[in-house]
Amino acid sequence: MTSRAAAGLDAAPALRLAIAQPPMAWTTGHNTDTVLAMLSAAAAAGAALCVFPELVVTGFHRRIAREATPALVGPALQRIAQACADHRIAASVGAPCFSADGAILNSQLLFDSGGQLVATTDKRGLTAPEATFFAPGARRPVVLLSGWRIGCVICREVEDTDDMVAALAPQAPQLLLWPGLMGPQADDHDEPPAHVRQAQALARRLGAAIVQANWPQSLNYPELGARTGRSVVIRADGTIRHVLPQAAAGLAVLDVAGDSFEWQPWAMAPALAVE
Repeated sequence: MTSRAAAGLDAAPALRLAIAQPPMAWTTGHNTDTVLAMLSAAAAAGAALCVFPELVVTGFHRRIAREATPALVGPALQRIAQACADHRIAASVGAPCFSADGAILNSQLLFDSGGQLVATTDKRGLTAPEATFFAPGARRPVVLLSGWRIGCVICREVEDTDDMVAALAPQAPQLLLWPGLMGPQADDHDEPPAHVRQAQALARRLGAAIVQANWPQSLNYPELGARTGRSVVIRADGTIRHVLPQAAAGLAVLDVAGDSFEWQPWAMAPALAVE
């Protein structure tokens, strides 16, 4: 068994969490239904926190402009908050946020087990296509949840190591949640893909464990879908603790410092209907 001290977690209590690799759908309604079902399953498996990918509420696809509206996203987030309270489980979910000046932000929201919104991280390091729709954000809090100091880095922001260290190191996170749509994976499976190696470096510099929640497929580029998924759990010393199944929808339930995870497969086919 891996000791908690060796994993860099000696100052934090045990934490059982779930990592979601949900099937992606074209609509906010379908994606939210999946989030609610996975929250229920994660709570039933004893998880205190369920981590979902980037823009899990709307889906991360070419129809984002249609789905990223307050009229759709607001009620969806209310349903998720209520589910957190009903199941007594915290959740990290990706969704658009809307500022008073009309800007739309690509954000990750953290709800506690009472359904209260306790943190919002806005993606700053946008890709060029994202920047045509989303505005860069500034919020990057670290909050205490389940006895852990938890922060967030979104998708390709692991490449911006110096910026992330500057923003997060003064807040001393113990655990970083890393939602994204990352892929394809490297062909050489003897070496982790570049984005995982970048996350390993970030974990070492911050002395924080990292939990990735990656989409298992891309609706925009289905030909790449066979090489997505594979969410990872990285220890504070930068070593990889877990790698989830490739190109597979499902829910992994694990102890952050543990040596194994329970995998609950999820049906992928309904999400792949062409829009």
